[in-house]
Amino acid sequence: MLHLILGAAIISFSPVFVKLAGPYGVSGDQAAFQRVLIGGLGLLLFSLLSREPASRVHRLPRAGWGWSLVCAAFFAADLLAWHLSILYIGPGLATLFGNFQVFVLALWGIVVLREKPNLRFFAGIALAMAGLFAIVAPAWAGAGEQYHLGVLFGLATGLFYAGFLIALGRSMAVCGQGSQLAVMTANSLLTAAILAPVLLLRGEGLGVEWGMPFVLMAGYGLSSQLIGWVLISRGLRETRMSLVGLILLLQPTLAYVWDLLLFHKPAGLAELTGVALTLVGIALGARRR
Repeated sequence: MLHLILGAAIISFSPVFVKLAGPYGVSGDQAAFQRVLIGGLGLLLFSLLSREPASRVHRLPRAGWGWSLVCAAFFAADLLAWHLSILYIGPGLATLFGNFQVFVLALWGIVVLREKPNLRFFAGIALAMAGLFAIVAPAWAGAGEQYHLGVLFGLATGLFYAGFLIALGRSMAVCGQGSQLAVMTANSLLTAAILAPVLLLRGEGLGVEWGMPFVLMAGYGLSSQLIGWVLISRGLRETRMSLVGLILLLQPTLAYVWDLLLFHKPAGLAELTGVALTLVGIALGARRR
């Protein structure tokens, strides 16, 4: 569970990199491509140097490549929808709406995997979602014309995100113990391969300028895609699926905190209370006893 928590905290900085790169002319789609390409190449290097046979990407079984392709399709859709939502409603709210995945994963765990969460878990998820509502609710009053579209893209992000996590868990189960590095390498590079033609069809380039844009994208790819998702992929094997979605609520909560601290986003008492409620809900639901 600790790996999952650390991974969620690291990827909470993802929208920070995207927002900082925006003024340098890096679009959301370009940021998504650079994330998986740079992170994927870093993962590939570690995979080739690994002494663990299961960590080498060329050792993945055929079924592993099949599930990695499913993962990549979901992840590409997740990133595209998320970055569009960021464009319309900002990084904090887009990340919050994208974590609608908690409902999908909980439903999947209960209905498909026959998991039986205790009452503490349901109390935790209710408190966490109440906290998220308290954060989001004040935004409705001053919503612009594009707000609803941003919410729809945010909710779509949550669906794709849940599909990705489910497929990722299945992929690692098929590939076996110690395969996390190989699975994430394959997933990252396949996602880049899916996103590349999308950018070209939209008339966008695949590269970014040297200097600060490249530094930001390198930081984005290496932190979020390499370190963050390696930790999360390992944590998926240690944590029941219904609890995964709850712990990953750390990502939107912390992303909102970074929005407040780094970009001086105005926040009222209701929003700050919502952050506190969400964290308490996560802590409550994560307790085993």
